[in-house]
Amino acid sequence: MNNDRIVVIIKDIERFFADLESFNIKTIKDISNKEKFYATSMLLFSIINRVIDLGEEIISERRLGFPSKYKEIFDMLYKNNYIDKKLHNNLASLVYFRNLAAHEYYTFREEDVFKAYQKISSVKHFIAKLK
Repeated sequence: MNNDRIVVIIKDIERFFADLESFNIKTIKDISNKEKFYATSMLLFSIINRVIDLGEEIISERRLGFPSKYKEIFDMLYKNNYIDKKLHNNLASLVYFRNLAAHEYYTFREEDVFKAYQKISSVKHFIAKLK
C-alpha cells in the first residue's frame, strides 16, 4: 500500500478527531449552540470524507474492484474481510450522514448530528484494524 498517502490520511483524521474531542460533547444539548452544531457537523463530514479516501486507497492498492458509490467502498472491504459486519454497518451509516451533509445540509437537526457523533468512533476502530 502507498504508506505515505495512508499516513497523511490517518494524520488528517487524527487532527479532526482532536478538534472534535475538544468540544467535549456528551449529550445532544452540547451541540445546541449554533456554532458548535455547525463546527461538529463539519468535523464529522471531514472525518467521513477522509475515511472514504482511506477505503478507496485500500481498494485501489489491493485491486478489489471499482466502487461506484461511497457506501460500496465499505461493502467491498467487508466482503474482502477487512472489516466485520458491525463496523461495516456503522461506516455505511456514516456515509449516509455524509451524503446528507453534502446535499441536504439544510434539513440537518441536532439529532442527526448527534447520531453521527455517536458512531464516529467506528472510524478509530477501522484505523486500528489497519494498523
